[in-house]
Amino acid sequence: MPSTYTRRVSTEEAREGYLMVEKARLAFFPAEGKPFELAGTGPAKVESYACECRGPDKAHRHWFIRLAGLVRGATVTIRRDGDRYTLEP
Repeated sequence: MPSTYTRRVSTEEAREGYLMVEKARLAFFPAEGKPFELAGTGPAKVESYACECRGPDKAHRHWFIRLAGLVRGATVTIRRDGDRYTLEP
């Protein structure tokens, strides 16, 4: 598994203060709801909410990490080294 998670920050993510986590990359992070230390920001956890953005017959979940100070269009990288996670601007 790659040791980094990289994402370009959307307008919504910057405005609302969260970084989306792609479903295919959930295993990169600790289990949903389990706190972990994100060096550079402090405690963090993966959260989710139910969504029907594709219609009620295609209900699913969106996963995210709350992060303040995100800038639209910026590329954010989270690096994992064992159990240590570091936010890289």
